[in-house]
Amino acid sequence: MTDTTLPGEAKITLQAYGNSLPQLFENTAHELFKILINPEDVGEALREKVVIEGVHAEGLLHEWVNALLRLASDQHILYKKSRFQVFEVERTGPGKLRAEVTGELVDPLRHTFRKEPRHWTCNQVELLNNSKTIEAKIFLTSGPPK
Repeated sequence: MTDTTLPGEAKITLQAYGNSLPQLFENTAHELFKILINPEDVGEALREKVVIEGVHAEGLLHEWVNALLRLASDQHILYKKSRFQVFEVERTGPGKLRAEVTGELVDPLRHTFRKEPRHWTCNQVELLNNSKTIEAKIFLTSGPPK
């Protein structure tokens, strides 16, 4: 991969593992929020539906990460856990998911962001098969504050 970082941009590469694609998506969400905020500070006060589609598993994971970032930045909802109601995806071919995300609204008195979600976007996802697990590398970039 070539470095196309512009001045003022930052990059983060997340790695997540799972024994199945649903577990990988759940673990990816946990890894994402660990870099944004202390997950121990997030309660389970509300539920939000997330529905996404992708052209393949990598595309669906890409959309999942960006949907969670938008929940935090646009709706001020912090992720705690999710429950997949629909998870139709294979490694190749189109897929869709519908999830119920549990978390809570941002409380400025209790929640301090390590990284501001509104500055970050998922640009690329790579899925790798190991002997017993599926590994994902998720590439995030951040531009200068708007």
